[in-house]
Order: sequence, then C-alpha cells, then structure tokens
Amino acid sequence: MAYQKALAHVIACSEAGLLPARLDHEGMEQALVVLQQNLSVVGPTGRAHSDAESKTAAATKTASAKATTVKRPELSKDPRCVALAEALKPVLEATCPPGASGYGGALQANLHSDDAAILGGMELIRAAMRRAARQLGWRVRTVGYARERLVLVIVQDVREEPVEVADALEEDFSRSGHEMIERMSAGGDEEALRRLGPSPVERQTQAFLQAARSAVAAHPDVWR
Repeated sequence: MAYQKALAHVIACSEAGLLPARLDHEGMEQALVVLQQNLSVVGPTGRAHSDAESKTAAATKTASAKATTVKRPELSKDPRCVALAEALKPVLEATCPPGASGYGGALQANLHSDDAAILGGMELIRAAMRRAARQLGWRVRTVGYARERLVLVIVQDVREEPVEVADALEEDFSRSGHEMIERMSAGGDEEALRRLGPSPVERQTQAFLQAARSAVAAHPDVWR
C-alpha cells in the first residue's frame, strides 16, 4: 500500500474511534489488528473503503447537521491561529519528500496538554495546521485527539499525486518503512534506539514546538 493510502487509512480509523487510546506495545498490536480488519470493504467507485471511513462519513454528516443549529466561532480568523499558521508553513513544507514537488506532506505533533493549552487548545492548533496547509495548496485532512496529558494533531496532504512524482513518494515510503522496521526490531534495546535517534514523530513534534514558540515570541500580544 502506498504511503498516502496507508496514512489515510490510519486517520480514518482514528476518526472513527477504532484505535486504542494508549499506543504502548500492546496498544500498537491492537491497532495493527484493527487496521487490517478494516481494509476489506470496496465502494462502488472501485476504491477501497474501510469500515472506519464509512463510520467517519456518517459521523461527518451528523456533525454537519449539528453545525446548522450550533454556531461555532471561526477559529481560522483568530489572531493566534493566523500567527501560528504562518510559522508552521515552512515546517509543513519540510515534510514533503525530496523530489515530490510539494506533494505527500504530513505532520504529526504529539503535545503535552499544557503546551497545547498555551497555544489555544487542540481545535485552534488544528485550525492553524489546516490554514497553513491550504496556503501551500494542499488538499487537507486533519485529525485532533485530546486526552488528559496528550494532545495529538495530524495534518495530511491528500491530493492525488501526479505520475511524475510517484517514484519520489514511493522512495520516501520505502525509507520510512525501513526506519519503522529498524525501530520495531530494536524493541526495548535502549542502546539501539539511541543510535537511531529521535523518531519521525518526535522530530516533527520538535519542529512544531520550535515554530510555535517563535510565533508566540513574535506576537506576544495575541497570546495574552
């Protein structure tokens, strides 16, 4: 499965609430089972649809109906959202694989709830990611997940990639898969994990936090 489709499937399962809340070793094994079990359904267009996607579509329809009766503030116009989005654009650009002409980008930030609260909360962070991605021309999908000590936010470019960048995306997918296998093989070997360095999500989270801190420092008045 290509990287874009694999990530889209993970996001669909997450949005449908099918993945375990705790992704420790046992949780990762449970998540793999869930992801595999939800690959089988095929829609009328011939594109593979997971059960999670069907549930997500139903949830989206329900949410849209509720939105007609409950007016929510437009976070994209919040000054904090505007400032954070501007700072995040180069971070999102950096996630696009080399040679892919700006396609295939995706960013995941795993934040402590206190850091997320300082920035305005999960929904504002998600809105800022969406705003930044759209300014880069991405077709955007986002996921937000908040618990007592963890706020996880993902943004992904879901555009259909042109043929000329397919090789670059496939090469990046292979590299990412090789790194994942190395990390899984290392298991609890602290020395082996130390040699591998920070994981991709850790690197992306640090890049996000650095950009967020620069936004707060540059616009302290909007975060007062």
